[in-house]
Amino acid sequence: MKLSLQQSIYSFTLSSCLFFIVLVISILWSIQVVNVALERERYANKVENHANILQQFISIENIYASDFNTDSWLALDRKFNELLELTPSLTPQQQTIQNSIVSQNKNVLRLFNAINKNKLINADEKIKTHLKVRLITQLEAIKADSIQLFNTVQVDINNVIRQQLILVLSILSLTLFILVYGAFKLVKIFRTSLKEVKFAFAKNRSGNFQKIQLSNKSEEFESIANAFNDMNTELSETTVSLESMTKIVEERTKVLEQLSNTDPLTNVGNRRSLFERGNAEFARVQRTKSQFTIILLDCDFFKDVNDQFGHSCGDEVLKCICKICSEEIRNIDFFARYGGEEFIILLPDSELSGAVKTAERIQDSLANNCLLFEGKDIRVTISIGICMVNNKHTSFEDVIKDADLAMYRAKENGRNRIEVMDDDSPDEEATDDTSLDTAISDNNISY
Repeated sequence: MKLSLQQSIYSFTLSSCLFFIVLVISILWSIQVVNVALERERYANKVENHANILQQFISIENIYASDFNTDSWLALDRKFNELLELTPSLTPQQQTIQNSIVSQNKNVLRLFNAINKNKLINADEKIKTHLKVRLITQLEAIKADSIQLFNTVQVDINNVIRQQLILVLSILSLTLFILVYGAFKLVKIFRTSLKEVKFAFAKNRSGNFQKIQLSNKSEEFESIANAFNDMNTELSETTVSLESMTKIVEERTKVLEQLSNTDPLTNVGNRRSLFERGNAEFARVQRTKSQFTIILLDCDFFKDVNDQFGHSCGDEVLKCICKICSEEIRNIDFFARYGGEEFIILLPDSELSGAVKTAERIQDSLANNCLLFEGKDIRVTISIGICMVNNKHTSFEDVIKDADLAMYRAKENGRNRIEVMDDDSPDEEATDDTSLDTAISDNNISY
């Protein structure tokens, strides 16, 4: 049966009182038993003293003398008889000795009365001496029995004291054990339950709705735990935890950052992210003196595509260009939409030759992959301008301007070309890498 904490305290208090009462009763009982033993000792001591007095009286006095005080001896013997009649509670062994003393005292009294009555005036001295010796012998036997009684009582006292001491100490030890165990049990229930409640509250503060799990069952703490757990259930159903909220905020922040840095049409970097990354790379180049090249590309005759096939087709063309460029660049490169149909590729730690090879791969891939739109194959070309950071550039915008000049040079020189802005001759025409003629047919259009 499960007890409440209040019932446990009441039970502990009642048990403590009960054991205390048992302890007091055992002490009182022990005192009573010891008093009985001491009373036996006093009785045995008196019996021994009276036996000595009677023996000395007979031994010293001449009982055959005419002036012998018979009344005095009889008075002493009468007191001795009265003492023997006031016998306290004795053990069986002590009672046997007591009976022997009573019997021998009767024999002494009969023998003394016989001697005192006849006086034995004319008797032989040997007879007188024999009778006196016999009387003294009887008294010595009484004395010996009284000494044995006293010794027996002494042994009994020692045994009683030892037994009662063991009894009291046993009950006291048991009482202390019960008290300590009960107190430890109650303290453990309080401490453990309070610790578990405190732990649950601490978890709640952090946003984790922790239920209270009690290891020690008690009605009071269980009522608290049930109320707390019900509250947590309601809160968990209506409240988002701090951890979940943090995760949601991080996810939303990541999405917002991605949206703010991504072109919504092509899903590549936008102008904002382009300048953020470009300025960082330009600063790194200024700091480490490493190489940094950019590629600026523009879709040729993009306006004609929009006019002839519509803006939705133009959007698909831009997406196709972004897909091809993203596949042909390195992982460390960065591709972004610069504006309209213009795109920029950032190539960290890349020379002009590496940038030219990347541009050639993009042009080749674009030439080999046409866009299928409404049943028609649409092919487009791009004009590319390349520029590597040099000493005359003071900002990332300067590098873009030179790449833009190179791209326009490619446009002027026939489009679908790669022009490089050389550091030695930035205003001269760069190398003509590819030149494609314009071909138009009903189902296949190239620019």
